[in-house]
Amino acid sequence: MRRRGRRDSTCGWAFTLCVAFSLLLLGDAAAMGTDAEGPSSLNQTLAAVRDCMVRTPAPWPQAWQQEYLETIRQAAIHDPNAFQYDRRLHILKEGFALYWPDLRNTQDRSHFEVRRAEIRWYVENLMAAELPGGEDTALLRHQYEDLAHHAAEGLLAQFSFLDPNEVRNAKTAHLAECYRKIDTPLLPIYLKPLSQAQMEQIKGRWHDLRYARVDLWRQLGGGRTSAATPSGLEHPDYRLMRGCLDPWIGQIWSLAATMPEYCRAAIADDQEFQRQRMKATSQARSREMRLNNAVLQTEYLSFLLGALLETALEQSSELPARQDAASEGR
Repeated sequence: MRRRGRRDSTCGWAFTLCVAFSLLLLGDAAAMGTDAEGPSSLNQTLAAVRDCMVRTPAPWPQAWQQEYLETIRQAAIHDPNAFQYDRRLHILKEGFALYWPDLRNTQDRSHFEVRRAEIRWYVENLMAAELPGGEDTALLRHQYEDLAHHAAEGLLAQFSFLDPNEVRNAKTAHLAECYRKIDTPLLPIYLKPLSQAQMEQIKGRWHDLRYARVDLWRQLGGGRTSAATPSGLEHPDYRLMRGCLDPWIGQIWSLAATMPEYCRAAIADDQEFQRQRMKATSQARSREMRLNNAVLQTEYLSFLLGALLETALEQSSELPARQDAASEGR
């Protein structure tokens, strides 16, 4: 009995050691897996980004999509214990959901490089910038309200025949989008309030763009009444207001954000690619026009030669008849 007891005791200790050793190995493996894959919060954020790309797919090959995600991951890698790191990842996840559907992507590699450089800029800036507090967010919301109100009043003053309700509806929709992006400031222009000088510069541009607003009004079918608006389409006055507000975002970008060099280089490469494409298209059309002219000239000469041949045949067929008539006359 004692011998059996000793064996049982020995087996019990051995079993305990085996279990402890296994748990230790599993713990080490889990730690290694976490280090290799990065913080779980970052992985969850990247999964949310991937879901956005799936819901609104870009015309990119799978390899390009992986490059895009890897660019975001590299820009977002940061010390998980850094100040407000989880909040920054939350902004990236929620802000990307608003940013991605607005993009108009193409299958051009040069354009893809622009998009990749842009998202790298936004994420790197988000991870390094001082995040806005409640007062800064409230001030920025008020500034965007002030700009939108200035635009609406200026548009109604320039075009007194516009429907004020449609103009205000467009302003409300524009501000609703701005509020969502201010609350999740992935883009640099929503991270901090504007200075008073910047506000005055942006408002000053409104007067300078008055002729552009006239052109836009004509493009939208200026002068049509609401009764002439096809069913299911936005009112022309509404679209005019939205079209006038969109350029203001560009003005804010030019004053409130400094583009890094790698973004400027990507944009320059894309512009050069588009220029070369337009040049090649123009040359192809020129060759086609020359070919068409040559074809037309050939057809014209063929017609003339055919007409001459037909005239000669007619004359040769009429010659015997004339000879017979002459001999009868004699």
